[in-house]
Amino acid sequence: MPGRIVLYGATGYTGGLTARAMVVSGARPVLAGRDRGRLDAVAARLSQGSGEPGLETAVAGTERPEPLRQLLDAGDVLVSTAGPFVKIGRAAVAAAVDAGAVYLDSTGEPPFIRQVFEEFGPRAERTGAVLLTAFGYDYVPGNLAGALALQAAGPAATRVRVGYFVRGNIGRGTSAGTRASAAGVLLEPGYAFRSGRIVSERSAAHVMSFEIGGRRRQAFSIGSSEHFALPRLRPGTAGADGAPGQAPLTDVDVYLGWFGGATRLIHYGSVLATPLGHLAGVRRVLDGQARRIQRSRAQPSAAKTIRSDVVAVASDAGGRKLAAVHLTGGDPYSFTAPILAWAAGRAAPQGVRPAGALGPVEAFGLDSLESACADAGFSRERRR
Repeated sequence: MPGRIVLYGATGYTGGLTARAMVVSGARPVLAGRDRGRLDAVAARLSQGSGEPGLETAVAGTERPEPLRQLLDAGDVLVSTAGPFVKIGRAAVAAAVDAGAVYLDSTGEPPFIRQVFEEFGPRAERTGAVLLTAFGYDYVPGNLAGALALQAAGPAATRVRVGYFVRGNIGRGTSAGTRASAAGVLLEPGYAFRSGRIVSERSAAHVMSFEIGGRRRQAFSIGSSEHFALPRLRPGTAGADGAPGQAPLTDVDVYLGWFGGATRLIHYGSVLATPLGHLAGVRRVLDGQARRIQRSRAQPSAAKTIRSDVVAVASDAGGRKLAAVHLTGGDPYSFTAPILAWAAGRAAPQGVRPAGALGPVEAFGLDSLESACADAGFSRERRR
């Protein structure tokens, strides 16, 4: 029996786009959330003029896992687009783990991603659940670019650097949910993958420059899913009959280059802000700001004018560049909605293996993922 798709957060901006993308692809998701009236209104809009009955809706909060758990059976797919995930996302993951379901989300919050892989991943392996966190603009294109760069680099590659960049007015091109998530993790610790293991470090600890369209552009370091997922693609293998084998991937760094000339200012600000993170009053202020942003439900006014670049560079142990891959696409939302819909549509009838917290390439394979990303608007830049 094909599994059901349950979409939590359909009344938000990203959730609404995802619901529409699912319906366009032929899926009939159950729309779940806290407000019955708003859910029914979304369901009615999506069914208008289609001749189909309205989508099923279900009221469920995220204060505890039980309401969502009651909607799920083993093999069902739960897609969560409701953030800030650090504040309200754990119940959805726990519900999917308990049910042995497939879980997808649209988070870009590093601390939450780390929780999914390190805390919930081992539990999912025991229950048969599959967890695919950060399955949107954050951070599917970087996983794809990194895997393609490793493939092109060959067996000597041991390091990967990934950079995310945008062209356009990012301030006017983000939703209230995105800005609330950013405010919520401003003082949270970051992490990286160094010398074969995850290490903690402050957010924006490092600044790196990448070449984009013949220009050098700066970006600061962030935690992401690539740190967990890419090393699994290159664990290292011994060669046959004494021949050189494939080197393990030892270092993964991911950088965010959205802020242009303000990149170094943010980097220095993170140095000053880190001690403040231990002050309860500062955290209360940031939490309050995140809640105010979220309640505004502001939608991006210039998202369609944004273009995106994602670059991955693979190098050897000595730092010699072996391969680079440059992906280009549109705004984050126009990519996130269809790629979530695609993944849910693949997972519902076919399932995903193995169980546990997986990266995008692990879950669906490199060729299938590259094709799906191209259909969703992110593809390799073709040099003229």
